[in-house]
Amino acid sequence: MEQKRNDYTEGALLSKSLADFFTTKFLALSTAPFFITLLISILFLYYLSGEFFDMLNVAAQVSQNPDAAAAQNELAQFAKEYPIISAILGSFIFKAIAGTLFYVIGGGFAVLVSVILAVVIIGFFTPYIVAEVQKRHYPDIERKATVPITDYLFFLLKQFGLFLLFFFVSLPFYFMPVINIIAMNAPFYFLFHTLLSRDVAGEILSKEEQKIVFKKAKWRIATTTFILYLLSLIPAVGILGQVFFVIVLAHQFFQEAARIRNARLEEPLSRPSIPSHP
Repeated sequence: MEQKRNDYTEGALLSKSLADFFTTKFLALSTAPFFITLLISILFLYYLSGEFFDMLNVAAQVSQNPDAAAAQNELAQFAKEYPIISAILGSFIFKAIAGTLFYVIGGGFAVLVSVILAVVIIGFFTPYIVAEVQKRHYPDIERKATVPITDYLFFLLKQFGLFLLFFFVSLPFYFMPVINIIAMNAPFYFLFHTLLSRDVAGEILSKEEQKIVFKKAKWRIATTTFILYLLSLIPAVGILGQVFFVIVLAHQFFQEAARIRNARLEEPLSRPSIPSHP
């Protein structure tokens, strides 16, 4: 059994996860977070695009007839006071360029936001996914999920607060070529890694075990979540593959749980015996 587990840990995590994912049960489960995330993302992007183009249309109306729209709203008032800006904003060429940039940049942000949204949604399905992985592969490893819902909600608020801080700090770097790619993705990877890894770990490990694992295996976990994050940037994969991501991390954390628990059992045996004196 030990040799089999070592072979599994070293070379077959991905293949085992894929084998699990391409089963009827997990494929069917993938559709729920996929459609929920897709619907919310489309509505959000539609709302933003509507607001954006409404702003351009108001600018165009004011540039053509300042008196007719003078009192419509603050935007119209601003546009009337600056007619040159109104004329530029209301021109067809500006609309075409702005529309293209909006959908290119907005589409990129929509992908990133949809990935985080999918991570939050998949959190409601994580206990079931982890339980199924345990049933299939790790029936001998006990789950020690002890995180109260209040602690988890506080954790979510804290991480989203750190994400917003990280996001605003990185904004100035968005205008630097190459660096802007890192600056744009770094806050989202931070949130992706934190939410997904802690969510899965909390279903398997005790609070004390989580501290040990995230200290001793942080680079192994970060490598896994980084690869999963890169996969999530592929359109549709980011929201359709969330179940697969949870499966991969469930395998990894079950392995980490087995590793630290076996190490604890072997500790007394590894201590050198003290010779007795006559």
